[in-house]
Amino acid sequence: MDAAGARRAIVRLDDAEDRLPELLFALVTPAEGGQPGGIELRRTARQELAVVAYSAIDLLVGACGAGQPWVQITRDRLMAFCEDLDVGVVVLDAVLDLAPRYPEVDSREQSPLDTLEPLEEHNGLLYVPSRPVREGQYVVELELQPDRRGRPVMLAYTTPELLVVGCGEHQPWVAIHMDHMADAIEESGAHGVLLNPVLAEESRHTGPVQDWNSRSAIGGE
Repeated sequence: MDAAGARRAIVRLDDAEDRLPELLFALVTPAEGGQPGGIELRRTARQELAVVAYSAIDLLVGACGAGQPWVQITRDRLMAFCEDLDVGVVVLDAVLDLAPRYPEVDSREQSPLDTLEPLEEHNGLLYVPSRPVREGQYVVELELQPDRRGRPVMLAYTTPELLVVGCGEHQPWVAIHMDHMADAIEESGAHGVLLNPVLAEESRHTGPVQDWNSRSAIGGE
């Protein structure tokens, strides 16, 4: 990133409340030894400690690649973290590396989740890839993906934006309340759920999905 771009991207902690959105996506270090990674620290050209954050997940993936570890964090929590470690700068929505530092991974290789824990400050809806839905259609077939053992698993995303990042802009989806997820899993035949995974390019739809012949999966008798 050139100097002009760096200046535009730098937000000092004193200005964070006015210039940062309430919810951010911050870079973290990779998990090691079964322990989650921590928020990544960098240094500016003036040797100031800085954290790197993005106002939207698609900006993070565009700048850092799909393999970059990240955490969703509120502005207040990020500011508290910076104050505790004497970090004075947040680098916002910037491209800092010429090439992604982490290889793209197909998140279907993760172990499926047995249960879904309620998320703080969440409306209770999860966004699940599906086959196309016609207006007035009450029966929906969910689109499952194979895990590393070839078993079908359900993908679920906490926002529509994360679904687009994980599956691509052409992926149809439906919203399912968390209270109904157990029934959806059973009816669809899924062996588990992956939360906010990122599919490899070859697993995504490359264009608008046309009407498919489908069997009843969700909403049928």
